[in-house]
Amino acid sequence: MKIRLSFFMVLLFSSILAGESKEYLTIKRAAQLAADKKKMLVVEFWAPSCNPCMGLKRDIFDNSFYAEFINKQFHLIKVSPADSVYKPLWKYYNLEYQSTVIYVDAHGNEMDRTVGYNGDRDGYIAVMKEIARRKNLYKDVVRQYRRDTLNVSNGYAMARKLATRYEFHDALKLFQRVLHSDPKNNLGRQAECIFRIAEIDLTLTGSFTKMRDFVTTFPKNPFAPKAYVYLINDLMNKQDKTGCLSFCESGLSKYPDSWEILNKYAWAICTFKIKEDYPKALSMVQKSISLNPARPGTYSTEAWIHFEMGDKAKAIQLQKMAVKIFPDAGFVKDLATFENN
Repeated sequence: MKIRLSFFMVLLFSSILAGESKEYLTIKRAAQLAADKKKMLVVEFWAPSCNPCMGLKRDIFDNSFYAEFINKQFHLIKVSPADSVYKPLWKYYNLEYQSTVIYVDAHGNEMDRTVGYNGDRDGYIAVMKEIARRKNLYKDVVRQYRRDTLNVSNGYAMARKLATRYEFHDALKLFQRVLHSDPKNNLGRQAECIFRIAEIDLTLTGSFTKMRDFVTTFPKNPFAPKAYVYLINDLMNKQDKTGCLSFCESGLSKYPDSWEILNKYAWAICTFKIKEDYPKALSMVQKSISLNPARPGTYSTEAWIHFEMGDKAKAIQLQKMAVKIFPDAGFVKDLATFENN
C-alpha cells in the first residue's frame, strides 16, 4: 500500500489561519484534499512498542489483502512517536491510547474513532465499511441513544460503539442494562451481551472466569465457539495439554460443526505434537476448511500438520494457499520454513 505520508506532513507546517490551531488547519486541509478524491481521511496513531498498533498495521493497514479497499475509500496518515507532530495531534484529539484510529469528514471534523484491536480482522473491516458508508457513526448512535435512553436497541447500539472505542466500563454498564431491560430476549441480543461482558471482563482483569461461566452455563448460542477459542488459547499458552485437549473435546461435542473449534482442536494436537492423533487432526481441519474455505489460518493449520507428518510438498502447497488468501507476514515466514527445511 502506497502512503503519501510526506505530502500530508508538509501540511503540518502550513500557515495558520486566525483563530484556528495548526493541528486543526492541517487536518482540515488534508480532509478537504481527501474529499476531493472522494475519500475519507484516516489518522492512524501507532507505536512500535504497542501490540494492538502493530496488530492493526499487520492485519489491516499494511496488509496488501485490504489495500484495494482502503486505498479506494480512505486517505491514510500514519503518525508515530518518532514524528514531531505526534504529541500535538495526540493532545488535539485528547487521546488516551496509542492504538487509536481517527476518521475525519470533509470539513476536518472527527466522525468516529476506534481504539485497540483484538485480532478480529473481519470485525474491524466491518467497522471500517460501516464508517465508509456513514452508517452507525458515533455521533448518530449517541444522538439516537440520548433521544430515548430506555430503548433497548439504542442501548445495545451504544454499548457496541463504546466497546470499539475502548470505553469498556461504560460499555459494560450498558450491556448489563440491555440484559436487565430485555429479560425475555425480545431483541435477540442476550447471548451476545453476555459474551461481550465476559470479553470486556477478560480485557480489563485478565480473568477467564466469566468466559468459562459463559460456555458452561449459557444455552447453546452462536458466540460460544468464540468463547471456547479464547479458553483453548489460554490453556495452550499455559502449556496445559490435558486441560486443553479436554476442553477442545468438550467444545467439539457441543458444536461439532464449528469451524473455529475444529481448527483450534487440530492446531492444539499439532502444537502438543500428539503424533498418533495427526490423522484425527487432519480430518478436523479439513472439515473446518469445508465449512469456511475463505479462512487462511485453517490452511496454515493443515500445512503444519502435513509438515509434522513429513509431507513437505503438501505443506508448501497449503501454505501457499494461505498466503494467497491473506499475505500475512507470519504465513510468509512459515512458508519459508517449509521450503527451507
